Amino acid sequence: MRTSAHTEAYIPHVSRLLGFGNAPKWFTIRFAIGISVAIDEKIDLKEKIDFNGGKTYNLETITGKGKLDLTGEQADYNDLMAVILANAQESKIKSEREFEKLLEYHCERGFNILASSLRDNSDIYAWLMEEFL
Repeated sequence: MRTSAHTEAYIPHVSRLLGFGNAPKWFTIRFAIGISVAIDEKIDLKEKIDFNGGKTYNLETITGKGKLDLTGEQADYNDLMAVILANAQESKIKSEREFEKLLEYHCERGFNILASSLRDNSDIYAWLMEEFL
């Protein structure tokens, strides 16, 4: 899964607003994907995204594909995320690359929503309540 330079630059800002501190980037990336899915609007997969200057993350990092937590319990949310994204898109996901593309587009849209809505002194929790409750 790829991110754009814009997203990479905005991750620390959102992480700070959320109080994540030095948490791994995937915390914030998952949050942005969740924001995008929550708006209940299909992704336009024909829209072009410039991934130059961004980063590439594997599914093990973003969805926990194939992972176990420290106690040996399942920590793989790959299938769950695929079902959530397929449901949001009202279509079947036919390949791992298609799944990654949906993750990329939801990640970008989530960060675009956050970037256009939040400022340095924003109360992200008040914003979430206002937007989603």
